[in-house]
Amino acid sequence: MASLRGHWGPAGTGLQEGKSRSQLQTASLVLLTALFLIISTLVVAADALLTPGVTLNLSAGQVATSDIRAPTGVTYESEVLTRQRRDVAANSVPAVYDPPDPGIARQQIGLARQILDYIRDVRADEYASQEMLIEDIKAISGLSLPQDVIITILNSSPERWQNIDQQIIAVLERVMRTEIRDDTLRSIKANIPNMVSIMFREDEVVLISAIVEDLIQTNTFYNEERTQQARQAAADAVLPEVRSFNRGQFVIRDGSVVTEADMEALAQLGLLEPEDTRMQHFVSALALNMILMALFGMYTWQFYPTVFRDIPLMLLLGGIFLVILIGARLVGQTQTAQAYLYSTAVLGLLFATLAGPQIAVIGTIILAGLVGVMGGGVFSLSMMALVGGIMGILTLKNTERLNSYFMSGILIGLVNAGMIVVLYLGGLIPPALNLLVVLGAGFLNGVLAGVIALAVLYLISNVFNIPTSLRLIELTQPNQELMQRLLREAPGTYQHSLQVANLAELAAERIGANAMLTRVGALYHDVGKMAAPHFFVENQVDGINPHDSLNDPIKRARIIIGHVIEGEKMARRYRLPARIRDFILEHHGTTMPMYFYNRAVQIAGGDEDAVDRTVFTYPGPRPRTRETAILMLADSCESTVRARRPQNTQQIVDTVKYVFDTRMREEQLSDSGLTLRDVSIIQRVFVESLQGVFHARISYLKDLYADGKTRPEAASAATREGAANIPAAATPGGISPVAITTGALEAETGHPDTPPGPERTGELLS
Repeated sequence: MASLRGHWGPAGTGLQEGKSRSQLQTASLVLLTALFLIISTLVVAADALLTPGVTLNLSAGQVATSDIRAPTGVTYESEVLTRQRRDVAANSVPAVYDPPDPGIARQQIGLARQILDYIRDVRADEYASQEMLIEDIKAISGLSLPQDVIITILNSSPERWQNIDQQIIAVLERVMRTEIRDDTLRSIKANIPNMVSIMFREDEVVLISAIVEDLIQTNTFYNEERTQQARQAAADAVLPEVRSFNRGQFVIRDGSVVTEADMEALAQLGLLEPEDTRMQHFVSALALNMILMALFGMYTWQFYPTVFRDIPLMLLLGGIFLVILIGARLVGQTQTAQAYLYSTAVLGLLFATLAGPQIAVIGTIILAGLVGVMGGGVFSLSMMALVGGIMGILTLKNTERLNSYFMSGILIGLVNAGMIVVLYLGGLIPPALNLLVVLGAGFLNGVLAGVIALAVLYLISNVFNIPTSLRLIELTQPNQELMQRLLREAPGTYQHSLQVANLAELAAERIGANAMLTRVGALYHDVGKMAAPHFFVENQVDGINPHDSLNDPIKRARIIIGHVIEGEKMARRYRLPARIRDFILEHHGTTMPMYFYNRAVQIAGGDEDAVDRTVFTYPGPRPRTRETAILMLADSCESTVRARRPQNTQQIVDTVKYVFDTRMREEQLSDSGLTLRDVSIIQRVFVESLQGVFHARISYLKDLYADGKTRPEAASAATREGAANIPAAATPGGISPVAITTGALEAETGHPDTPPGPERTGELLS
């Protein structure tokens, strides 16, 4: 008999394609890693690489020979300008003097009294000549009177001299009560004539002024300690001078004299660093990026290998990271209110939605560290990026709900405001910035994070066709064109998909898998049946089964297996995301519809070597994620239980257990990442859910027949005859072989025949 052989492709093609695909993925990953490393290093080390060098011997006092512009924005506290302002403030404080010393006044008044008494005695000497009297007055050590003043003293009448004597004491007392300093002594002496009473003649005013001037002494003295304290207090009251430069702003003009403040600005901008120092910065940034990337890669590879192997997703995550990092470089390098408006928390929200909260936390920590490095050690913006990003990740629980992003944004804003207050009180935010303005910027930062994240997700969903939460919500809508086609052309398959979606979604929620993704994948997993809808039992009507008109098991197998291949083509045509296409390809894994294979072996005279098994094998691959594995189990359990029509809970339990044992024995779950605990939970969920759907019902059919007997139409005589030879012990829990074989086969093809031999029992689940 002719050999029944055929191939979906050349022998070994799948293995070779798998190997080539693995090599391509590895090469792509290496290339993308190198590209990401280069770009991120250039961004972090932009100051060191893009800053033009300046002549290192440039110093204050020289004349600049060219214009110098700021290569980047910077805000700093200028020590030079602050020192200059404080010096001005200190120098503007006048010298501090002690209060007038009253002892000096008493001393000088007593001296004046002695001098005046002496002059009185000289005037009373009747025996001395005029010359002798003049010499006696000149001998007074405390006075240095001119000749004409002495003559006026000697020629004054007793009455006039008495008045002069009193006026001298009065003027001296008045003057010595005032503050007399060394620097004011001259002006005070010059003002004495104005203090003499107008009752005296001009020569008498000169006399009084001359004596008082000689008797006036400094009574207030300079206090060095108090003066320095006052000047220091004035200097301390001056706030630090904050200086800002925007990118491209002139720092020094051609032909201007370079000042100390100019030199300080050049140093802050990194324009005075020698080439080797700037190269050290670049090497440091490169090493830092390599370490952080290695940690991120190892973490993802160790705990999230599915994400690690997803090259498009890794590419998207890297692109998002670079865009946000570049934005931080452009707007986050200055300590201005605008810098606190830039929302780095968007990264946490996007990463949490696309790859999960754990990866988002790692990405946020790395971004915050790089922001701090780019800020030159000013870590206020770095702390904002860290705290705000993690708050967004922790509060974004339901990524499929749009209001979750807005709530996370508000909470991020509140945390930002609190962090700004802490940083401001700690001195990490310059006092020159208005606290209320910065608080407003920080809160708006959080609100914008939620809005921007939603906008970016919408853009990503449509441009890159990635199953974001927004895209998944869109695909679940019944008005989707492909869903409408499935409802019209294969209504039974549509209902089956809804049942499987409900079952799979609940299981995914219980084990912490992506429930929304699982539901959408389940809704679309059987769209390929629209290519030949009536070859599948759920779409057959009036008992018409097209399989009955086909005798070639290969053709029949290809029709059944073809729904996977056709489904993947339809998914591409309708631009379903690649993750959704994986559900279509993997929900049967590499199993076999054993009924058709057994029929082919029968036709070949029982010679299994004459039949090519690849013709009867689904193209696969086996489920590579927990979500696709859940769908495989849900699809098989729902179909088998529905076909079997269980009458009690134990039959549901036994059927579900048998499906799970079969899939595990075939190693279909080996690449899925499911744990034994996950499998146990899923099995329990399926039993609970299926029990609610396929509970036992009272049969009223016997009332329709006169003989009181039920006439089931599910199995033909050939079915019962073929299954009668299969002992119940061959199936788990003693499940009826007729129920297993008939139910499993009808669930897929609607054909009532059974495979030959007990060893094939239940394998029709594939």
